[in-house]
Amino acid sequence: MKNLEELRRLQEIHAPEQLKERTLAAIEQGKEVIDMKQLRRKTRRRIATAVTGVAACFIVAVNASPAFALGLADIPALGALARIVCVRSDIYETADSTVTVSVPEVQGEQTDRVNQLIDEQVKAYEAKAAADLAEYKAAFLATGGTEEEFAAKDIQVKVDYDVKYQSDAVVSFVLTGSQDWNASTVERHYYNLRLTDGSEITLKDLLGENWVEEANTQIKHQMDVHDGASEMKYFTAEEGGFQTVDENTKFYLNEQGQPVVVFEKFEVAPGAMGEPEFTLDLTH
Repeated sequence: MKNLEELRRLQEIHAPEQLKERTLAAIEQGKEVIDMKQLRRKTRRRIATAVTGVAACFIVAVNASPAFALGLADIPALGALARIVCVRSDIYETADSTVTVSVPEVQGEQTDRVNQLIDEQVKAYEAKAAADLAEYKAAFLATGGTEEEFAAKDIQVKVDYDVKYQSDAVVSFVLTGSQDWNASTVERHYYNLRLTDGSEITLKDLLGENWVEEANTQIKHQMDVHDGASEMKYFTAEEGGFQTVDENTKFYLNEQGQPVVVFEKFEVAPGAMGEPEFTLDLTH
């Protein structure tokens, strides 16, 4: 399959001889489209994050200007690096927490729907975190705690993303929301997308028509190997453990373009095993 061939190969990145000159030219182009958003941002209460080194300056330039990102698409060595940019980076304080938010945007054909979904999910998590903290605080005060004691907890709320794989045709990343006072508040959303049309890549696309059987076989084999070498075992089927993958099974693409199936904490194993991951071999 064409998609499979694309995912199976990683493009090696080699810096072209004129990289410096072309990068600087792209930066100058990007400067021309920086608009009043920067001025509005200055009116908000923010905490600036210090960055050092040429690489950090490069990232800031990409995130500041869509024109810069589009300019980089013309540079063979850097085109893939500009496929996901940070369009919102905030650190703000509420009455009861410090909230850090980094929102990604996918650069590609017909990705408006995906980017709108990302924005909605981020805003929904921010609202959920505020509701969770209000409920937690009410219970804390009701059981004898004080406002000062609650404030001293210095609760951190974070929304961030992690790019797992990207090429000229495909991106895979994870959007995560968390609150440090309660591990159960963690939410993850997995995105595996074609940049040509913004469509979702599925396990069926990667493993073929027999994708359910193939994935189940590999996952169960890896579980058996683990259980044979460790005292901490995966849950059995009778204990509510792994049964089968389906259309809702979460996964991302690793650096080799292989799908990595991820289960939530306690879903298929004791909590001490965290969020188990299973890399699926596409050569089977």
